[in-house]
Amino acid sequence: MPNIAAWVDTGFFVALFARNDTHHHSAVQFFSDNRKLELHSLWPVVTEAGFFLDTPGKIALLTWLERHGVILHNLSTTELPEIRDTLRKYQNLTPDFTDAALVTLAGMNGINKIITVDVRDFSAFVFPMVDPLNAYGFDHRVFFML
Repeated sequence: MPNIAAWVDTGFFVALFARNDTHHHSAVQFFSDNRKLELHSLWPVVTEAGFFLDTPGKIALLTWLERHGVILHNLSTTELPEIRDTLRKYQNLTPDFTDAALVTLAGMNGINKIITVDVRDFSAFVFPMVDPLNAYGFDHRVFFML
């Protein structure tokens, strides 16, 4: 089976590396069950996750990112107008910057799956490219739920 690409949100990183997180066990199990996923994320997501993790969690996150070959995307001024448009479009939902950036880059890169524990926020976004493929049996909306 070919790799399927997915974006990783802050909550998944926090759940994976904070043993006291409500979603820790399901995050560990999810990763164990889905090792063939090609993982993408953003540096702002890593920064945000670091805010919520203790020092051992931060070290574990950085080590894991390095070992598992997560593709970390930088943001440039080229993407800012589209991220700004996403923030404007959903301003009544008060999205945070990283969510808006993930959704925007998902559309720009054609990778429309997001691994998150924040189903409430991401279910409100309309993704520009909806992939009907449900290869892993997850929710049909384009994000993987823990």
